[in-house]
Amino acid sequence: MLSHLIYTKDYDISFWGLNRFHPFDGWKFSKAWHIVNKAFRGKAQNLLLNPSTPVSNELLLAIHSPAYLSALQQSATVSQIMEIKLIQYLPNYLLQRKLLHPMRMACAGTVLAAETALHNKSVAMNFAGGYHHAYPDHGDGFCFFGDAALSITNCRQKGLLQPHDKILMIDLDAHRGNGFYAFMGKDPDVHIFDMYNFQTYPGYFEDSANQHPYIIPLKAGTRDEQYLDILSSLLPKFLDEHKDAKLVFYNAGNDIFENDRLGKLSVSYHGVLRRDCIVLEELTNRLMPSVIMTSGGYTRTSYQFIAELAKSVIKLTNY
Repeated sequence: MLSHLIYTKDYDISFWGLNRFHPFDGWKFSKAWHIVNKAFRGKAQNLLLNPSTPVSNELLLAIHSPAYLSALQQSATVSQIMEIKLIQYLPNYLLQRKLLHPMRMACAGTVLAAETALHNKSVAMNFAGGYHHAYPDHGDGFCFFGDAALSITNCRQKGLLQPHDKILMIDLDAHRGNGFYAFMGKDPDVHIFDMYNFQTYPGYFEDSANQHPYIIPLKAGTRDEQYLDILSSLLPKFLDEHKDAKLVFYNAGNDIFENDRLGKLSVSYHGVLRRDCIVLEELTNRLMPSVIMTSGGYTRTSYQFIAELAKSVIKLTNY
């Protein structure tokens, strides 16, 4: 099974002082790429695809409301989504260039990854993306644009996904993918597997467990053994029930790490790596075309998880 790495230096959020006010490491994407490129040299370069331009407003309007996209021209709106009050006083053009442009590039990366995975029946890992808290009419939880929903819509419009083709989302970020659910939760062709901490944002999923048996609440502080046992027992069952899926998205947030104060789970460093290996093995064993996004991660070691995941993608699919 082929694999691809989707990355550009434009993913980095080199916004002055961001690290002082937010636990997000804006340079983690280039840090991760440098580790992978050094470890695999020409191999990584051969697998690399670069998104060349950010997603356009025209494409974003396929899933987001015009009023919301217009509201992003106001610094106060950007400030609210990022939960950093000070940036409401900055010129909006600066926020567009330093903050929203990288996120539009990341969305372009997820769109490219989905197209590539479908064209080549491959695994395509975007070093960024996974903005699963963005809604059709507003942003939330540091997420401005719904890149996975955008990619599904784009592939449907281009005929890469046909009517009634089945699509899966495996969301293992510590936080429930409320935004992705707002886009796709009622779509009969999209099926969601989501393990999340219900004792942190955005809270407990209120819909019927009978309708969504694979949206799985976890208690804060859940550790390796329980986390990996649940994943190992339920993920294969989920994939077997939907073995005819045409495309799988894996939202690989590393905020389940025990040192991540926003995720509030207690999975060890090696537990996070093991989680990713379990998912990759299940997907590649079934030869399922897949898109990987890196989503949340709010520690200074977040880039290391991204790098290790990329290494695993290369090893599992090309050796």
